[in-house]
Amino acid sequence: MNEKKTLSEQEWVYNYLQDKKSPVPLVIGTRGTWGINGKMAIILIAFTIPDIMVFREMHNVVENPIRKVKYKNIVYFAVNIVEKKQVDYLINFWKEN
Repeated sequence: MNEKKTLSEQEWVYNYLQDKKSPVPLVIGTRGTWGINGKMAIILIAFTIPDIMVFREMHNVVENPIRKVKYKNIVYFAVNIVEKKQVDYLINFWKEN
């Protein structure tokens, strides 16, 4: 059996950054495939504080806390979106756009 290991958020971001000279902010979970504690989630990722603050405002989640994540040789900022209405809205928004 050749099962593929599910990547953690940190591993996913680390892999994304490989070979990227100027990474852009990204959104994980827009297809409803990301979860936190068994609930669907969306995670906003940016590589500077100003970017994550703007990204959080763009997604109407300014009340959600910003996490600073250090993993291997990278540092990034993340915002979890786990409230069902917000997650459903963003998944539908990303489907349409």
